[in-house]
Amino acid sequence: MSATVVRGKRQTTLPEDVCQAAGIKVRDQVDWRFEQGEIRGRKLVPVRERVRVVRPVEFKDLQITPQNLNIKFDQLEEDLRREREDRDDRLLG
Repeated sequence: MSATVVRGKRQTTLPEDVCQAAGIKVRDQVDWRFEQGEIRGRKLVPVRERVRVVRPVEFKDLQITPQNLNIKFDQLEEDLRREREDRDDRLLG
């Protein structure tokens, strides 16, 4: 068992052995809960979906798009906005 001290801004340092056992690294997010008289932390793992986004290229007033690809620009912008919001919701809760 490792004991730590809670500082003025309710901060504490996680013991190295706990971080190694849980695979927690700098910048990882941890979800904290109080259950049955215990404080429990769980490492949050971001879910990454593989999505290929194809954007047109503009060069000197010429727009280049992949052949045989019908791009709906309004839908593309909406999908990208929704993906950003979903990602933010997952990361920030």
